[in-house]
Amino acid sequence: MKKTIFLLLFAFTIQSASAEFINIGVLASKKVLSIDFSIRAGQYAIFTENGKLKDLNSKDLIRVEYHQGLIRISEGQKVIGDFRKVNFIGTGWYNHFKIQTISPGGIERRYDDNLKILVQRSSLLLLNNIDLDNYVAGVVEAEVGRKPPKEFFKLQAIICRTYALSNTHKHLVEGYNLCDEVHCQAYHGKSFYSDIVDAAMQTKGAVIVDSDIHLITAAFHSSCGGETVNSEDVWSKSLYYLRSVKDTFCLNKKNAIWEKKIDSNTWKSYLTAKLPAASNDSLLYHYNNSDRSVFYYGKGSLSFEDIRHKFHLRSAFFNVQLDTGKVVLKGRGYGHGVGLCQIGAMEMANQGYSYSEILHFYYSGVHIIDLSALDFFKED
Repeated sequence: MKKTIFLLLFAFTIQSASAEFINIGVLASKKVLSIDFSIRAGQYAIFTENGKLKDLNSKDLIRVEYHQGLIRISEGQKVIGDFRKVNFIGTGWYNHFKIQTISPGGIERRYDDNLKILVQRSSLLLLNNIDLDNYVAGVVEAEVGRKPPKEFFKLQAIICRTYALSNTHKHLVEGYNLCDEVHCQAYHGKSFYSDIVDAAMQTKGAVIVDSDIHLITAAFHSSCGGETVNSEDVWSKSLYYLRSVKDTFCLNKKNAIWEKKIDSNTWKSYLTAKLPAASNDSLLYHYNNSDRSVFYYGKGSLSFEDIRHKFHLRSAFFNVQLDTGKVVLKGRGYGHGVGLCQIGAMEMANQGYSYSEILHFYYSGVHIIDLSALDFFKED
């Protein structure tokens, strides 16, 4: 009976929005063939499809490797066995572990809570089964580092939690919730920085919802350059809470301005292909985009966002001018410009604004509620 209960609790499932644990595919873009697992805090036990394999102590070093379609577990020179799935489950009150990749070599990561390993595409699929707030702390550190003020960490924690719970389906086909790359949210493992961990725990359960009590699309970017943009200016969907706002807080800060030079012939070939009518120099080589226009010379087929992606620009907020055979793009900001501007939000926190005030500055007409309330409204 106990074995059945354990398997039900730790069976691999896609978690609901109210779940306490979430499954993160770690190093998913790597072809991982072998790792070493070791305990850094707490206690762990190994479970396979056959049940409990063994308890581990802090001195144990377990080698896990892909072997002929199965997962081979070894300790020292001794092969323990080959299995279809392997779970390293924390059994103490506070647990975290380290993995060291052997093939490919050179990657070392530490994670909270549990590790599940499956076989996928002739390699190991590593899944960090982790408490949501431990994951949020790791994401906050990976996304913004340790320099921002404490109030900003609280804000970022709520945003990251909201984003995670509204995107738990992103890797459903692969069998987990989110990956550890910017495609989902950057996640490099456990945060050891107390201010960030405290921020995640102090905002535990807090998420952002819209007027219909649905989790919002918690978009954010590095710097807006002085003005954010409407969601439909970048993506196809218009969302009432992602409206353009004038933002003076990020001006004269990191990533506020940038410049890039492009060969004039390359620029001309691209623009004339996209905008055949724009054949004269005044249209091709001069544009003052002071009002953050969406389209290059009026509403049409070529957007500044298209140009941004084509030439790998920091933002879609830039002026155009010609200088000795080069097109000079003088831009502002870094990122897509939708939602919260991180640099601006950090400055607001430095000036004494609360995380709630900052959040409502960038997201219009939203509400911060607890996950338990979200469940109540769903049931209602």
